[in-house]
This record gives sequence, structure tokens and C-alpha cells, in this order.
Amino acid sequence: MLTLELTGPDATERLGAALAAVLHPPSLVTLVGDLGTGKTTLVRCVLRARGVTEVVASPSFMLAQSYRDAQGVPLHHLDLYRLAPGSDADLFAWDDYLSEDAITFVEWPEAGNSNLPRADIAVTLEHRAPTARAALIRASRGVESVLHRRLGGVVDADPKEPASGVRYGGRRPEETV
Repeated sequence: MLTLELTGPDATERLGAALAAVLHPPSLVTLVGDLGTGKTTLVRCVLRARGVTEVVASPSFMLAQSYRDAQGVPLHHLDLYRLAPGSDADLFAWDDYLSEDAITFVEWPEAGNSNLPRADIAVTLEHRAPTARAALIRASRGVESVLHRRLGGVVDADPKEPASGVRYGGRRPEETV
């Protein structure tokens, strides 16, 4: 697991760009966190890095928004905040959004847990300060290593000397079991 401290919007954009670079269809990315922790903002950063130019807003009232990146890859953004677990989740059109050619982002995945496959990348965002967030990222060791390398130029090895806005906490990917 990678633990990052995002100290502002620029750090979130850098993380979004790094995630965008490692995602290939089919991929499922889940985002967990309290209201206002930046789940939709992080998805927007990933979509921007993949070339999406249209407005990217939270799909919480519609449950889903779909886009295409610069290469035509389908990108789906689901917000299950208003979806009740159980029969509501069972009736949702999962197959429309979890196709082999798509990258799918799911906020509030708890509502669909029994219907969702295991996430390729699971992101948990936590409030740290008014403009800072912690991002805990669980993925395969290979994906975590690539993210670590991609963020290498913007990661502060010494949290006492912040220079870039993204800092590691916890163990580095090469230290994970």
C-alpha cells in the first residue's frame, strides 16, 4: 500500500496524472472517503490527464457519467452514494460500465460491493487539513511500483522538507510484502 499526503490541488493533479498513465482497460478504480475528501476531484484529474476536455462533475444524482479519452477508451464515473445496497444495487446496469474495453471509477463502492469485481486500484482519501488529504492506494505490487517511480520526481522523501506537495508516509512499495 502507498500512503501519500496531498498538500494541495497541484499534488492531486500529479497523482491523477500518475494514475492515468498506469490505467489500461479493463480497470476498476474504487474511491472511498468522507464527503469533501476529493474523490470527484481526483477522478477529474485522471480524466483530464487522459485528454477528456468536457465538464467532469460528480454523477451523484445520475449515478453514472461516461466519457471517452483522447484514444477513444470508454471512461465511466459512477457515484453510488444514493444507491441502496441490496435490490437497488442488484438492478443497476453493471455490465454497461464494467466492460472489457473500459476504465471505470466508482465512488462509494460499498453500495455495490456484492456486484463489483475486486478493484484493480483502491483509493481511500482522508481529511488531514483544510487543503490537505491523505491518499491510501492499494494495488498490485507492480502498479504501486510504477506509481512510485512516476511520482518519484514529486515525492518528498523527507516530510520535514516538503517541496512538491506529495509526500510518502508508511512503507515504500518495495518494502511491502
